[in-house]
Formats: sequence, structure tokens, C-alpha cells
Amino acid sequence: MSDLTLHQPDDQAHEGAAGTINRAPTTEKTLSRRDLNRAWWIWTFFNLSAFSMERMQAPAFVYMMSPIMKRLYGDNPEEIKSALKRHMVFFNTEPQTGVIAHGVTVALEQQRASGAPINDEMINGIKAGIMGPMAGIGDSMIPGTLIPILLAIGISLSQGTGSPLGPIFYIIAYPLIILSVSYYLFMFGYRYGMSSMRQLAEAGFRRITSSFAVLGLIVAGAIGASLITLTTPLTYTSGSGASLVKVSVQATLDKIFPQLLPLLLVIFLWWGMRSRGWPINRALLVTLLVILVGYLPGLLGSIFNIPILSAFRIF
Repeated sequence: MSDLTLHQPDDQAHEGAAGTINRAPTTEKTLSRRDLNRAWWIWTFFNLSAFSMERMQAPAFVYMMSPIMKRLYGDNPEEIKSALKRHMVFFNTEPQTGVIAHGVTVALEQQRASGAPINDEMINGIKAGIMGPMAGIGDSMIPGTLIPILLAIGISLSQGTGSPLGPIFYIIAYPLIILSVSYYLFMFGYRYGMSSMRQLAEAGFRRITSSFAVLGLIVAGAIGASLITLTTPLTYTSGSGASLVKVSVQATLDKIFPQLLPLLLVIFLWWGMRSRGWPINRALLVTLLVILVGYLPGLLGSIFNIPILSAFRIF
């Protein structure tokens, strides 16, 4: 089994709150790919286990680090205990993209076990510095962009036909993409250590997050226009006498602004969730209520043959 080593020897010196740590030279510790794969799989399956508002994902982080600590400090149980306690601090990030912090942390722990002057404050400070920006990137990229795109493709495969290809596509594509991205970022963080953070910082965390946010809004708008069907049967009369004609409101709207009603519905729901704090269940109920108010009078009018009710149909 080949060993992976960290190509970042320049970041071993650190001046902490308690001063520089001077460690006696020790034998260089190595981690096999199997060790790294095991740590990544643990995080992948247990990243939200034992979740609490006090420490968030810290228990899962400790669980992920436990085989690494045993490999690095197997001959020193007290050092294993100290290392696990070191990571039992508040930690919260997007589980897939934030995993780059785990790779960097593993690399730092390996350096520390090999005698590098790295203290607790440096490790936890780096973790805290990475988790926030990567959470922003992940939240913009995955729920805001990737999931809507995959759902749009899946819905288009099944819409009108009831084909099972839609859900099958999503069930296969989502974990395949997510696992690939997560594994790559974990190994990227481990191999390049702090240099990977410098590269991301130079690229600009804010610009990356903003780019994904804009892309997510574009995708949401495209989905609203292509998959949401909302029309009105309302008409009005124009002209007089022999030139009196009945004009469709929907046809007029389509000439001015195609798909205007779906857009207004999306904006209304966005306003409710963003400004009024609606949870998703309330947004669904509001959507159902809007449709009922707009369609139910016409439905009842046609069932009970009451023309005046049919006149109040909006959708």
C-alpha cells in the first residue's frame, strides 16, 4: 500500500498564544491511502451523527479523526486522548465541500506527530477559518445549483409520461457527483495542506460563492419558467358593436411577458420564505391555497351549473 505525504513543509512553524512549540525530532509518521479512505468514509456516513447545537458536527469530526489518531499516536494513548479532545470543539460546515478542512487537518496532525511545531490553537484556528467559506460555497453550489439542475433533468424525463427514468437518474447522479466531489476535496486538502487554502483565497471565496449563487438563481428562474404551469382563463371585451371582440388575458400576457404568472408565484413564495420566514411546508400550503382560490369557484360552477361561480375562476 503506497503512502501519501504532504507536500507543504513551509507551514510547520507557528507562533501560538502560548509561544512556539519546540518538539524533539521524531520518526516521520505516514498515513496509507487506506487510512485516508477509512476516515473519509466515516465522515461521509456519519457527518451529522450526535449533532448538537453546542458542538454541531464536532462529534462526527472526532469519530472521523479517531483512526487517524490511532495510526499516528498508537504508541501514546495519552496523546490520542489529547488529540481527540482537541477536536471536540464547535465545528460546522457543508459536509461535502467543507471536507477540505478535514484533509488539511489530517495533514497538520501528521506533521505534528512527526515533530513539527504545531499547537492546538493553530489546528483549530485553521479549521475554523476553512469551515465558514467552504460552507458558503457548498450551500450555493449543492442546494442552490446542483440539486435544482438534477431535479429539472429528472422531472423532464418523467413529465407527461410517468417514466421511472427521472427518479432513477436523480438517485444515481446525485450521490455519484457528491461522493466524487467530496473525495477529491478531502484528498486535495490532505495533499496540499495550507497551500490549497492559499489557492482558494487567491481565487476569492467571495467571488466563488457569488458565482454559484448567481448560477443558482438562473437555474431557479429557468425551472420556474419551464416546469411551473399557471395560466388564467379570464377574458375581456374590446371594441363595440360589430367590432366587439373577446380578448384572452393569457394571450395578452404572453405577448407582453411570457410565463409572467409562474414568475409572480415564484417571487411571492420567495418573498414569504425570505421575508416572512415561511418553512417549506407553509410555502406548499400557501401554493395550494392560491390554486384553490383561483380554480375552485370555476370547478364548483361547472359541477353545480352555477354560471356566476364560473365567472370567478381565475386560474
